[in-house]
This record gives sequence, structure tokens and C-alpha cells, in this order.
Amino acid sequence: MSYLGSKASSGAYQAIIANMPAHNTYIEAYLGTGVIFNRKPPALHSVGLELDPATLADFKPERNIDIYNVDSVAFLDTFTFDDPETTFIYADPPYLEETRTSNNRYRKDYTRGDHLQMLALYQRLTQQGVHIMISGYPSKLYDETLSGWRTHTFRVMTRGGVRTEKLWMNYEADSKHWAAYAGKNFTDRQRIKRKAARWAKNFAAMDASEQMAVLSAIMNA
Repeated sequence: MSYLGSKASSGAYQAIIANMPAHNTYIEAYLGTGVIFNRKPPALHSVGLELDPATLADFKPERNIDIYNVDSVAFLDTFTFDDPETTFIYADPPYLEETRTSNNRYRKDYTRGDHLQMLALYQRLTQQGVHIMISGYPSKLYDETLSGWRTHTFRVMTRGGVRTEKLWMNYEADSKHWAAYAGKNFTDRQRIKRKAARWAKNFAAMDASEQMAVLSAIMNA
């Protein structure tokens, strides 16, 4: 069975990582095969939560990384957030059934009630100051429930053709952290990467006083 909902396709994981805020603790609520978990820059402490034990076989214990075979909603409902404002949760729950076009199914699927329970939890955690991103197909249920959240859409290629994915985020756009993934698509990311490399090369060629002048101008821009 192919893994429904994988974020390995080009453009998917880049868009997700590029929209993450700065954080010290990273919690991935639906770890799956760990595409995002393994590709994002590491946090000081990373936590992966996954209900399906079969998908955890390839994960090895590492320093500052904890993997739990648990129901993420139950786990997070009782989790103690020592520093909520530096904690970031990324959630990629099973797609709502009405948004799917594939016949593939999750081994651990979600009902509409499960989605509502999850969304209610994340609204409570928002009040605590925790930063949260949820990904999925565009959904009226999510839009209405998370009406105050910022959103971002992007296109990805799936086995069923091109689909639109959507992100729901409870933090401001200027909280973006991972500049290496900036850009709307592959071409735009390459353009930005080349521009950044040119600027870095020019900056490195300056003497110390000129570098300080440039930094001062940027900080005051």
C-alpha cells in the first residue's frame, strides 16, 4: 500500500519547511515516514508522534530526538509545554474523506469527529501561545473552524494528478524561519539561492569597515 499523504513530492516539503516559524522544540504530530521531520533543520529538541507502529521501524534513537508510538491528540492534551512560545507543532493528519481522490486508505484513519477533536485541541494550545501549522487539502471545515488562522496554498504532483495543498498557521508571516526554502516553486527557489550566493560573495570581498556599513544599512532599512 502506498503511503497516502506523503510530503515527499517536489514543492511540498519545501513549502512546508519554508513557512515554519523559529522554534526550539519541534513536535510532529503525525510523523508517518518522517519526510518533514528528516528534511527540516533540526531543533534543539524534536518529538515525533505516530499512532501506526509499522511506520516507526526505520527510526533510530538519537540525541535530542524522542519518538513515541501514541495518539497525538491524547498525548498533546496532557503534555506540559515548558516554553509554549518557542514550541512549534506541525500536524499532517489523515486527509478529510470528502477531500480525497485516491482509493488508498490510512492504516490508522480519522473520522470527521476525530478531525474536530484535533482542531479543538489546537485551538486550546493556540491560547497557550504554541505555534501550530496544519497541512491538508483545502477544507471548508478547517476554514470555518480556524477562521482566524493565516493560510497558504501550493500545488503538488500526486499519483492522481496535480492537487492543491493548504497550510493553516496560527502565527504571523514574518515568523518564517528557514530562508533556505524561500520561494514559490523550484525555479523561484533557485533564483533566490543564486542571488543570496552572489550577495554573500560580494559581502565577503568587502573589508571590515565596509561590511559594518552594509550591515548597518540593512538593519535600518
